[in-house]
Amino acid sequence: MVGLDVAPAPVPFEEVYRAHLPRVYLFCLSQVRNAADAEDIAADSFASAFAAYQRTSPPADRVLAWLLRIARNAVIDHYRRAGRRATLHAVLDRHAEREVPPDVESAVLRNDELRAVLVTMRSLRRRDRQLVGLRVAADLSYAEIGAVVGLSEHAATVATRRAVTRLRKLCEGGP
Repeated sequence: MVGLDVAPAPVPFEEVYRAHLPRVYLFCLSQVRNAADAEDIAADSFASAFAAYQRTSPPADRVLAWLLRIARNAVIDHYRRAGRRATLHAVLDRHAEREVPPDVESAVLRNDELRAVLVTMRSLRRRDRQLVGLRVAADLSYAEIGAVVGLSEHAATVATRRAVTRLRKLCEGGP
């Protein structure tokens, strides 16, 4: 037969859901005040994604960025409806869960530091909170961050590093 181009079959949505739910949820959690809101936003994000999946057929290597863009918009909608500013919740939770503190005192100190970072995050602009959340909580590469927020990889790298630097300065008591 002469050159029939057949598009690869899309990955079943159930597999997409199972593969990406943890990262989408962690991103949502990093953007809102509590786990229940994050669960609702993640669920809304996947419902929207399911409705659009067959129509949009995102390439397999871009599905996570596509999902996180939907989640980002759902977070914005959440705060628009609620009429309050976003707060990054659990920026370091994912990393804290991996390491077991050697003793109770270390655990208390780490939790205090985490709370201080979360409080400091409130003073960042929404875009900076999103960039830090995508990098730290969702553990995305700069290219993936760029795909989610609509920037080139280079621009996402620069913007994310600047956001993290601003957060560090604020944590250290700087302007």
